[in-house]
Amino acid sequence: MEEDYKKFMQVAIEEAENSLREGNKGFGAVLVKNDRIIERAHDTEVTDSDPTAHAEMNVIRKTFKNFSTNLSECTLVSTHEPCPMCTTALIWAKVSEIVYGASIEDTIKLGRTMICLSCKDIIKASPWKIKVKGGILKEDCLKLYREDVRKLVKKFRASKNEEDWKAIERELIEKRDRWFEENKKSLKLKGTDVEKAYRLILMKICIRLSEAPIMRKTKNRIVFHSKNFCPALEACNILGLDTKNVCKAVFERPTDGLIKKINPQLKFTRNYSKIRPYANYCEEIIELIDPAKEY
Repeated sequence: MEEDYKKFMQVAIEEAENSLREGNKGFGAVLVKNDRIIERAHDTEVTDSDPTAHAEMNVIRKTFKNFSTNLSECTLVSTHEPCPMCTTALIWAKVSEIVYGASIEDTIKLGRTMICLSCKDIIKASPWKIKVKGGILKEDCLKLYREDVRKLVKKFRASKNEEDWKAIERELIEKRDRWFEENKKSLKLKGTDVEKAYRLILMKICIRLSEAPIMRKTKNRIVFHSKNFCPALEACNILGLDTKNVCKAVFERPTDGLIKKINPQLKFTRNYSKIRPYANYCEEIIELIDPAKEY
């Protein structure tokens, strides 16, 4: 049964990604009967200008319209725990089971504003008892509700031409410049200039050494493999964008500019034949172009 839940949740996640691509809020749901998906939907609150058009409400409406008014043998599988409105609708629709990925409490911790009332508590007050199971593909579902991912989805989705991408790049360069100026007095970087640059990148992105291990190292060159959670990777996956194009257009120059604060002869590049999702890591290189020149 657990594997079946995961299979159905994958479809709900696809619906949530469709929602984000359309400019909606990123929720997906499916209704299952006799181990078969009978209907699928995502939220359309923004595109329909309807605050009640949640994924669960939409899938109920579609099912009642196209199939049946009896959901007593149906399981609702949703990327997110149903809100109080949707839970009540599911009670009235008499579904047998609710399965979800991320909980209301989980996404409140991520910074989302929601009514903090679990579907289990609402069901307890109902004369109809519904089985509830949470946490199915929870980590995959949580990616949909991370603020850093959603911000990039919004920016990338709105970028229609080269100038739009350059504007995102300029904004990132300015942010990294400000961050360096605000923190440079407290930075305690040790080692060669390439070692300092490596540690500076990790400090700015807030990742651990174990998430970006050094694979090859000389006095003037470091090659490391980034394996950390990457909001840009998730945003590209959701929108169907090629990370090779996006990372080169948006993220390479800001990182190169940051390490040049240490030494203008430093250079940051990526090996675009070894970048996620085409590899299990992103191969990144820091090198000192003219080591004879001192600063």
